[in-house]
Amino acid sequence: MPEPTGQAARTTVLVAGSIHIDRMVRLLRLPVPGETVTGAESWTQLGGKAANQAVAAAEHVRSLLVACVGTDLEGRQAERTLAHRGVEPQLQRSARLATGSSVALIEVSGENVGVILPGSNTELSAGPVAELLGTEHPALLVCQWETSAETLETLLVQARARGVATLMNAAPWQDSHRHLLPLADHVVVNAVEAQGWTGIDPQARLPRLPLDHPSVVVTLGAGGVLYYQQGVLSSDLPAPVVQVHSTHGAGDHFVGVLAAQLALGRPLEAALVRAGDSAAHYVQTVHPPSLLAPELVS
Repeated sequence: MPEPTGQAARTTVLVAGSIHIDRMVRLLRLPVPGETVTGAESWTQLGGKAANQAVAAAEHVRSLLVACVGTDLEGRQAERTLAHRGVEPQLQRSARLATGSSVALIEVSGENVGVILPGSNTELSAGPVAELLGTEHPALLVCQWETSAETLETLLVQARARGVATLMNAAPWQDSHRHLLPLADHVVVNAVEAQGWTGIDPQARLPRLPLDHPSVVVTLGAGGVLYYQQGVLSSDLPAPVVQVHSTHGAGDHFVGVLAAQLALGRPLEAALVRAGDSAAHYVQTVHPPSLLAPELVS
């Protein structure tokens, strides 16, 4: 992974949110209820929206990640793997809960199902993040909805008070978090999340959507990216045509690169193009059997 240099090395993105250790199983087809099938391969990788986005941002800028892990082996694995991927982890530790984890079954066609165990992610505290806003002077704060609404509200209010721009990935969609939307400078949602927000399928590419927010990015995968300002469609960017290997984690990669480009001062539309191109490259990549730091793989 190339190390950020010059302006990029000095520009900081602060990501706050979730870490998971993902157990991935690839198989010919997903089982039906009550059925047992044989898998083709399996691997373990770093996951969680915040961790994924911090890793993607680290390819372009200095990337700090604040998250909460357990005092277990998985927490130590996460910390060392993040550092191996160029992220500066600032981890809180829960003595009560295990590090967050997930299990995903991935069909060779690309279809997948998964289960997340939030674990220690539920104990992420806003205090240390707010402190970093003052000491590290990040250009941008990134957060997601895998964190409690109370913690997120504190972070977003603190960032605004300190003049730090914010990018909120409203994922996974939760109506309990809806009141946070006006607190973020930019919001990123995919098609499912945009429909949860508005009740309208954004793939219709309507010139107006009831988003009621100054800056909303709607990602449509192979359908490209839509950008709405106060609910009015401002940009409709096509996705590059690629041979897809896997879309798992592509949305998080897009958000991380977008955050880095905005932190570097790129105009939003140019940042969207760069993030889209990077995500297109990402989905074509054949990932190694394990994305844990090499010294941690048994």
